[in-house]
Order: sequence, then structure tokens, then C-alpha cells
Amino acid sequence: MLDERAITRGGIAMNIIVTGGFEANFSVGFAKGLAANGVEICVVSCDETAPRLTAAGIKNINLRGSVAEDRPAWRKLANLAVYYARLLLLLLRDRGATVHFTGMFRNELIIWEGLFLNYFFRLLAGRYIYTVHNVLPHGRGESGFYRSIYRRIYRMPHLLLTHTRLARRQLIEEFGVPADRIQLTSIGLNEEMQITGLTKGEARQRLCIGEKDRCVLFFGKIDEYKGLDLLLNAFDMMTAPGTRLLVAGGFRNAAYRCKIADQIKRMLRKDDVMLQERYIPNDEVEIFFKAADVLCLPYRNIYQSGLVFLGPRFGIPMVTTDVGSLREIVDEGFGVVTRTNDPAGIAEGLATVSGAPEKFSSAAIIARAQKYQWRNICRELAPLYSGNCAPSDSRIASPGHDAGTRDPEDGRKEFCATAGGRRL
Repeated sequence: MLDERAITRGGIAMNIIVTGGFEANFSVGFAKGLAANGVEICVVSCDETAPRLTAAGIKNINLRGSVAEDRPAWRKLANLAVYYARLLLLLLRDRGATVHFTGMFRNELIIWEGLFLNYFFRLLAGRYIYTVHNVLPHGRGESGFYRSIYRRIYRMPHLLLTHTRLARRQLIEEFGVPADRIQLTSIGLNEEMQITGLTKGEARQRLCIGEKDRCVLFFGKIDEYKGLDLLLNAFDMMTAPGTRLLVAGGFRNAAYRCKIADQIKRMLRKDDVMLQERYIPNDEVEIFFKAADVLCLPYRNIYQSGLVFLGPRFGIPMVTTDVGSLREIVDEGFGVVTRTNDPAGIAEGLATVSGAPEKFSSAAIIARAQKYQWRNICRELAPLYSGNCAPSDSRIASPGHDAGTRDPEDGRKEFCATAGGRRL
């Protein structure tokens, strides 16, 4: 961790990356990708990311501290208050820097973070970039209040980065964002998960999975929109003997947890379901993915999933429902997109992958995934931090500006010639 005075007084960082508590592996991977392309940055870090960034030789300052969920509510609030104060002080001292907010605004603090903090990013930055992970938060798509807030949020940044063509189109059509203020860029391959010499057999032995069994993996935080109940129904429909379903992750909703527990009890194939109900740390992820034959993402709704960039790292094919922009990646030979987003469609997709192992070889998937390494993804973003682009003016672009229908590359090509959506 760097001393704050060294950063602000020494002029070390003219590019400040604010992660805002977003998923640590994404934040660290993105920072490493920029650094690999020679971009000089300082990352606003937390206790989880600071040691990893420092070990990689990336300048960072730990303003956030602990992000542990088991802290008392009063401690979380106190920590946030201190964080906001220190962050604003840093931006004031380094006024004019390029500020890239790669995090997400909290729903419970959307007025403060989405309006006021977002405004200060714009006010104090020479250039303000914001990564749009989800155009609207999960479960808030029909909320007029959140749509109104996010319409204002998207007016502030000079440039919006988004991961999918679907999200780009939604920003233009539903939120009036000018096309030349949006740049399309992929998520990078999750390279923070270690890969050792652990063999498939050893991984299965640790999880008590038979050597000849076929293993379907559902991985990550469990919530209703991720469709585990749909997968359980699909698994019960499958007649293939020797198939196991491995569910690994923690529940985010107590009611949904009870629903899943009751559903498993009623299943015909309940003895073939293995539930590891806990948070899986980075150093254990390899065990689950090396033990699996296929990764299933039976989502009800989503824009994009980080798991789409984790499975290919281990060379295992995916079966996903046809929601959000999952098809944009999975159709590249990484797996199968279901014909219908229901248990029957999911069961059919799993059977398709199981019946064509030669089509989804591990070596081919791993080779195909290399183009998504963070160093490759960030190569096209490096000019945004180089200082070659003219600084944008302080006025906020009007969302009424004609977005038109333009190529996704236009935003990148024209950003250096525009100022907050206005021609220089």
C-alpha cells in the first residue's frame, strides 16, 4: 500500500482506478491488464485487493479497509464515511486526473453514490470513465425510480465502458446516451484463479466424486435469478447414469435457500446432488473446476457473467440459457446455448455437450480463450489513459443528443476527438 501523500504530492498517479468494492478478481485482473500495457495507474484498493496489487508491483492506496460482511452495521457505516472522505480528499489533491470508476453504486446508497459521488467524480476529474457492468441493478429493471436515477448517472461520465452489445443498445435506446460516449469492451479471462499441477483424478478424490462419473458444476453466489431451481428440475429429468450435480457457493437469500433445500429433498435424484454451501476462496476454485466436466449457467436474467470467463480458463465447456449477452461468448465454441430457457432446454443442452466430447476438447477451449487475457483486452483501452486525448470540458452531455445507429467501434475511434459527447 502506498502512502496517500506520496501519490498526491509526488504526482505518481494521473490515472486513478476506483474499484468501489467491486469483485476483487475483476479489479485486480483489470489493473494488471492496464499495467501490462504500460499504463501508469493508482488503484483505490481495500484489504482484499491491496496485498495482491502490491505483490504485482501496481501502485495502490487502501482507502476502503475491510469489506468483511460479518462486521457490525455501525462499523460498516463508519468505514464507509471515512472512505468517502478520504476518496474525495484524494480526488481534490489530484484534481484533473483521469478517474475510472470500475465499481458499482450500492442500491441502498444510490442517492448518495449515484448522484453526489458520481457528480464529484465528474467535477474533479480531467476525464471521467465509468464501467457499466449492469445497465440497471438486478431486480430493479421495472423500477421507475431506479431508471430515473440511472438516467442521471449516465449523463455524468465522459465515457462509458460496457461489456456487451445488448447493454450498449439499451444505453442508447432507453437512456439516451450518445453512441460516441460508449465503448464496447469485453470482460477479461479470470486469471486470478491459480492453476497448479492438480489432476482431475486428485480433484475428484477430494470431492468424493467417482473417476468415471460425469460431473455438472453450478458455481458461485446463489440467488433466484441464477436459476439453480431450474437446473435441479433439469437434472431430475436426465436419465444418464453416473452423472453428479455439484453445487458450490453461498446463498444470498434465506427464503431461496429454504426453497432449494425443500426441492432437493423431493428430487428423484437427490442422492446425486452434492451441495457445498459456502464461500469458495480463490485457492480452492481449481478443485471444483478440474473435477467438473461441464459448467452450467441456468440464469433467468443477467447481462453478462464472470463465470463465462472462468470456465474457459480451465478448459471446461458451458451450458447456458439464452439470456442477456451470454450467447455473444458461449457461441464462440465455448459450449451450448439452450434452445429454451426451461428445465427441458437445460437438460437437452447438458445432453448435447455430454454426447459430443470431441467438439468441446479442453485444449481447444483453453487455446480459444487466450484472446480474452486481460493484457489483450486492455491493449485497446490504453490510449484512454495516455494523455493523448484532449481533456474534456466540464459540461455534461445532453441525453437528448441524437444517438443514431452506429458501429460499436465508433465510440473508441472518436473519443479522442470529442469532449463529453460534444465535438471539440
